[in-house]
Order: sequence, then C-alpha cells, then structure tokens
Amino acid sequence: MNLEELKSMIAEEYYNYLAEQDEPTVAVSDADVDADGGEDAEETLKDIFDMLKDYFEGDDDDDDDDDDKDDADDDVSEDIALQERFKKLANIING
Repeated sequence: MNLEELKSMIAEEYYNYLAEQDEPTVAVSDADVDADGGEDAEETLKDIFDMLKDYFEGDDDDDDDDDDKDDADDDVSEDIALQERFKKLANIING
C-alpha cells in the first residue's frame, strides 16, 4: 500500500463516518429571545461593564484580603501541626 492509497482509504472512511453522524438539533423558542427589548439597554450595558471591570481590575472590597489572611493563618497552624507530628514520629523511631 502506498501513500496515495492510504490517503484515499482514510478519506473514504472519514466521509462514511461523517455520513453516519446525526445532525445536532437546536430547539429555540420565542421565549428564548427578547426581540422587543423590554429591558433598559443602558442599564444592561452598565451591568456588563461593571462585571468586566471587576474581573479585570479587581474588586475594591477588602473582604478578599481578610480571607487571604485567614487562609495564611490556617496554613501556618497546619505547618506547625505537621512539624510536631514529625517530631513525635522521630522520637518514636529514636526511642
């Protein structure tokens, strides 16, 4: 078998595979799209802008910093507990 035969065989199998596949169905109703625009466009754009601004520039709230400090304190206490455990294990092995 040469390269051209292999390519044609692969193309034929691929074509058959695609022919066997079902087309995906998409169901869209009138309720999915609000063509009348019942909402305030400026308010919607402002909400989107605020979400993107918070995502890219960060939130101005300092609540996240407090959570980071609590996480750091938890990590330190876990490290101390782990060190004490290793000391106990070392004493068991040496003792």
